[in-house]
Amino acid sequence: MDFRQHLNPQQWEAVRHEGGPLLILAGAGSGKTRVLTYRIAHLMQERQRDPSRILAITFTNKAAEEMRSRVAQLLGTQSRGIWIGTFHATCARILRRHAGRLGLQANFVIYDESDQLHVIRDCLKRTAGDDRRLQPQLIRSMIDRAKNRAVDPVHLLDPASATRQQLELLFTEYERRLREANAMDFGDLICCAVRLLGQCPEVRAAYRELFRSVLVDEYQDTNRAQHLLLQQLVTPGGDLCVVGDDDQSIYRWRGAEINNMLDFESDFPGARVLTLEQNYRSTQTILSAASEVAKGNPKRREKRLWTENEPGEPIRSCSADSPEREAEFIAAEILALVRSGEVSFRDVGILFRTNAQSRPFEDCFVLFRIPYVVVGSLRFYERAEIKDLLAYLRLLYNPRDSVSLLRILNRPPRGIGPATQEALEAYALQTGLGVWDALQQACRTEVFSGAIRTKLRAFREQAERLLALVEEARSLGGLLKKLLEQTAYSSYLETQPDGERRLENVEELVRTAVHFEQACEQKGLPELLGAFCERVALITNVDQSEGRTESVTLMTLHCAKGLEFPVVFLTGMEYGLVPHQRSTSNEEDLAEERRLCYVGMTRARKRLYLSRARTRTFYGERQPTRPSPFLTSIPSGLMVAGGQEGFHGARLPESEGPGSTPDPHRREAPPPFAFPELSAPPAPRRQPAFAVGDAVEHESLGRGIVRKVTVEGEKEKIVVEFQGGRIRKLMAGLAPIRKLP
Repeated sequence: MDFRQHLNPQQWEAVRHEGGPLLILAGAGSGKTRVLTYRIAHLMQERQRDPSRILAITFTNKAAEEMRSRVAQLLGTQSRGIWIGTFHATCARILRRHAGRLGLQANFVIYDESDQLHVIRDCLKRTAGDDRRLQPQLIRSMIDRAKNRAVDPVHLLDPASATRQQLELLFTEYERRLREANAMDFGDLICCAVRLLGQCPEVRAAYRELFRSVLVDEYQDTNRAQHLLLQQLVTPGGDLCVVGDDDQSIYRWRGAEINNMLDFESDFPGARVLTLEQNYRSTQTILSAASEVAKGNPKRREKRLWTENEPGEPIRSCSADSPEREAEFIAAEILALVRSGEVSFRDVGILFRTNAQSRPFEDCFVLFRIPYVVVGSLRFYERAEIKDLLAYLRLLYNPRDSVSLLRILNRPPRGIGPATQEALEAYALQTGLGVWDALQQACRTEVFSGAIRTKLRAFREQAERLLALVEEARSLGGLLKKLLEQTAYSSYLETQPDGERRLENVEELVRTAVHFEQACEQKGLPELLGAFCERVALITNVDQSEGRTESVTLMTLHCAKGLEFPVVFLTGMEYGLVPHQRSTSNEEDLAEERRLCYVGMTRARKRLYLSRARTRTFYGERQPTRPSPFLTSIPSGLMVAGGQEGFHGARLPESEGPGSTPDPHRREAPPPFAFPELSAPPAPRRQPAFAVGDAVEHESLGRGIVRKVTVEGEKEKIVVEFQGGRIRKLMAGLAPIRKLP
């Protein structure tokens, strides 16, 4: 294949680079994925590189699958054997081969955020008692931040901190608990791989010899640990090709280091830098405006985005009296655009800085029957019933996984309450045993009462029967079905208020397992089980975004990275939101907020709208806002103002209750929207099951008072103040809670 005819001159120059470190500065929409896939194909066809000696690293499984598919389209079956995967999946694969060198077994499990928090909470009980200064989420964040930088968490502590000694004990206990359970958290996957390669010269030499070409996508999102990993994997002067855009570095809060791009030449001596500036996505007007915003950051690599696309319409701006009016103006514009036939609902993306900003849009869209989907809601693999079943599978793969064991100990309910679980954990700590071994021993001793021993023994016997299934079952899907049958978990779900929906989720998990098995190379059930658990553990938010339906998409700016829409509304363009108020006092944070604005603007292909509210409610009071300073970066010739009456002057109908004064300047609403599926009257608002002030009792949290009730569609959320002042947010339909008379 003649690759050159499919690439522009700059892309072709990057593809045929002869070797040595290469940094490709790829502006938004400049075809970076095309360059990476064509470079892989070029390495194999023109340089005769064996596929098993090429490593391509991405940040999400979705991106890895896309790259694998594109390479297969170019090379067919020749592409088999290429290492294509995320940083975490690649490191997990390496670590399973050499786990013994780090004192681990190859069947280690990977703990997600909720698993980490469970371990941290237990460690806090053992090391800090009731010290409320130590919050589990903050501690987890501190551990992750340290591992992203490849340092010990102790190094992040203030020497003068009153809690330093407690935190040092906690960090030590946390790591001990992970090793005891033969588990790793996400940060460990990278850090342990770095340590393995650093401490074992023969292993490092073997992988440097294996990977003759290494390619990395989205390099601006790498953290310090990932940067160190590449330095270990690639021979000095070796064939390392990284692609990224420093103007799209927006994940500093989760450890991304923009200096990995800015200092690439000094970290990899002899590096070459190539720039991709031709954009294939947006109009020149959008590109010019976004580039002017990006230029406000002094610490960046210069690039000038251009396109052969049409100049396009000017950017439209709008200011509204309130967030509710902002939502109405945008709804009116969407209806006008769709009614004209210019776009469909799925072509529209609404971007905002914080999740809370979606509320007025959701309310407005429901009222005016605009179909929408909010990206970033509860993920499939985070739903309670799915996490329960995955915990069962992980325990079958690794019985030492104490977090999974404790999760399913009373799922479905077996009469083993929180007090018994805490006592079992305490016994494990006292005896120095893992929870599984402690459970085995507790069933034979007088540690617990006879009734509790009977329940624990019944669980242990069931768990042992389930472990035997791994040897007896013939398929992963069959194992799951047997598990559901023997635990009566499906019957348990049928008794729940939303049992039908939860059973549908379980059926989807079984289908996922069957499809995974059909596509997986592993043949033995234990190996399949381990591969499936690892695959699920490595799935990210981005991987789970479903294909767009015929709906308007609402999402935060961070979620929008990598996506594009013909029409984009960038909302809340106010000081305090864009940039966010938490970022205005720090120069580096403020620079990232500017990059975030740039990312939002460059998601638009044909039309870009910038809107803001002139007032917002803060702490119960309506207060005036200031326009985002980023707006002043956009030349006046590229943007037109829509004024107070919306982008095109159209306003949606508003109710005029008793005592209201009609607005003589108000324009008529656009004609009714007549899609058949939208013509039915709105469904009656669901009556909440709870009211503010209700006395309630929770199965494990005890008694409390309802302080807030929110109904969203069929979902009712309540905020309850329990005895002792504990505040909890609960889903009324899911929580084991009842109203007291």
